[in-house]
Amino acid sequence: MFHPQKIFNKIRLQILPLFLIVAIVVGVSFRFVALDGKIYWHDEVYTNLRAAGYTSQEFAQEFYQNRIVSPIDLLKYQQLKPGSTPLDTLNSLATEDPQHSPFYFLLARGWMFVGGNSILASRLLPALISLISLPFMYLLAWELFQSSQTALLATAFLALSPFDILFAQTARQYSLLTLMVIVSSYYLLKAVRWRHPLFWGGYSLACILGLYTHILFGLTIIGHGAYILLLSLEPSPSFYRRKKLPFSTFLLEFLAAIAIAILAYSPWLIILINNLQQAIDVTHWSAYPTSLLNLIKLWILSFTCLFIDINFDFNSIQMYLLRLPFILIIVAALYQISLQTNRPTRLFIWTSILVPLLILALPDVLLGGGRSGVTRFLTPCFPAVQLAVAYLFSTHIQSNKISLMDGEIFWRGLLAILFTSSIISISISANSQSWWHQVPSHEIPQMARYLNQNPSATLIVDQGIDYTNLGNIISLSYELNPNIKLFMVNSQPNLLLLPIGPKIFVLNPSQELRQRIETSNYQLEKVAQQTQLWELK
Repeated sequence: MFHPQKIFNKIRLQILPLFLIVAIVVGVSFRFVALDGKIYWHDEVYTNLRAAGYTSQEFAQEFYQNRIVSPIDLLKYQQLKPGSTPLDTLNSLATEDPQHSPFYFLLARGWMFVGGNSILASRLLPALISLISLPFMYLLAWELFQSSQTALLATAFLALSPFDILFAQTARQYSLLTLMVIVSSYYLLKAVRWRHPLFWGGYSLACILGLYTHILFGLTIIGHGAYILLLSLEPSPSFYRRKKLPFSTFLLEFLAAIAIAILAYSPWLIILINNLQQAIDVTHWSAYPTSLLNLIKLWILSFTCLFIDINFDFNSIQMYLLRLPFILIIVAALYQISLQTNRPTRLFIWTSILVPLLILALPDVLLGGGRSGVTRFLTPCFPAVQLAVAYLFSTHIQSNKISLMDGEIFWRGLLAILFTSSIISISISANSQSWWHQVPSHEIPQMARYLNQNPSATLIVDQGIDYTNLGNIISLSYELNPNIKLFMVNSQPNLLLLPIGPKIFVLNPSQELRQRIETSNYQLEKVAQQTQLWELK
């Protein structure tokens, strides 16, 4: 007998999976849209420099010598160093950037050897790596919730995430870090569930690769440790009947897996310890005091950029009003996780988010600093947020309720709005030359446009007031007219070598260069308030 209601229900059940698959395909596609559209910024320049086997000291010795060069001359430091080996890449990191683990840089070196050093080629590697995260996110969500719909939702949130797409198109190690966080979490849950040495081996290997990807992966390991420790504490009505020594078998298995990972990471850990002062010197910017209000603003922007990334001025009230609904969705998701899931599931979600966040945020709040306000540093927290939101939508969509605020139709509509906000965000970003994550290089497009209007101009460059000029001048060189001359000066600039006639500009001058300009009867006039480009008068 013909039953229209049954047919409608069958179609309704099939629409959501198809919708989510389309969303995933859209997210995958956007990872490759305008890959070379944004400037190749400061940090990406250093990725190529390290991977190619150069050091910044070599660059300084060759170019900061009171000599005039072409922008093209600087770009050779973005190509494989002739005669170099992977040992040169390791040496560059160990001596100048020891806080960066070498795995991604070695991958980038191999990729550079195969695919070249163009912007498109360099960014293709992290984009491809980000694709591997999608099936592992599905597996992780399935392991956590035992629901194909929740797993598909979590995968769609990762696929369409403006944050994840942004860093999938950035030649840095953060898409690889996201992959390692997800893979290690999956193997941990499998190991806890099945207690098989194969899964503990997979977890240990994921931790080794994670630590060799980024030192921030240590936050994930600590979060996992908190999860295992709390899980091993059997709940009891009486505090006094709780186990005093929570040495359950899987806790010991976890510690063994971590011990193997730390042992395997120890060679680089020794390098980091021996060069700790260098690591502190090059990361001192993250310790600058930041007000609590600004930290809260940055936390809001960081966690909501998983779903929306439409930017206004940092102090604009519209920015935060637009993000408020997404904060409420995250809060509602964590509340529902706490209310409706079993103890292991809610412990995993909460420890995966709170432990890394608190380790970064508490020193900032108590001692001053801005580490927790750097969005990419919060990468270990983000997959768990996406998992929690996926569970929120899945449970409400499966509820079959028809109420206004708790009904299936309302939550399907809300899901469509959330995906629409993500697609609008990544579309705007794809059509932009720079974005918020490209500090300190977001001014490069504006400076390049101004300089290229004066093709016979000379640009004076020294190491800069904040030592960012090396990365920024190479970044700028990608955009500059090759006829523009770069006058690269040392700590004792000889301004008598400047050509007479064409306009002369200065990039972010150091205090020493400013003093030499003043004593030479020149004046500096800022080209635009938003840039560090000055004109010499």
